[in-house]
Amino acid sequence: MEINFYHVLAGNLVPSVVRLLEKVYVSQQRCIFFSPLEERLKIVDKTLWTFSTHSFVPHGDMRFGFSDRQPIYFTNRVENPNNANVLIMVDTFDYKKHENFERILIVFEEKQQAENAKSLYNDLKKNNLNVNYRVQTPNGWEKLA
Repeated sequence: MEINFYHVLAGNLVPSVVRLLEKVYVSQQRCIFFSPLEERLKIVDKTLWTFSTHSFVPHGDMRFGFSDRQPIYFTNRVENPNNANVLIMVDTFDYKKHENFERILIVFEEKQQAENAKSLYNDLKKNNLNVNYRVQTPNGWEKLA
C-alpha cells in the first residue's frame, strides 16, 4: 500500500480534489472518494459536474445505483462497492479503516490538519511504509523528502 499526503493551499481543497479525481479517472483506475462529511461529498459532486466544459469525470454514489459500475464512487461509509484500487480521503486521517487499496491519497488544507498529517507521515516513514508528502505550490505539487 502506498499512502500519499496532499497539503493544498488554503481555499483550494475542492478544486484540488476534483483535479486528483480527474487524474485518477484518466489513468483508468477505479476510485473511492471518501469524506465523513455529507456536505463535502455534495460540494465535490457538484463541482465535478461544472469544473470543466472540456472533460467529464463520471461518478456516482448509492443514490444512483450501479455502484459496481462507477469508476469513481462517493461515500461517507467504509465500503468499496466498485472494487477500487485508489482511495481519496478528505476530512479524516483514519486510513486504517479502509483496507485493500493500492494507493491512498489523504488531502487536507487546514493548519491543524497539516500538523496531524506531518506527524502521521513521520510515524509511517519510521515504520518503513511507502509514503509520500506533497505540498501544493503555485507551480504544482512539490514532493518533500
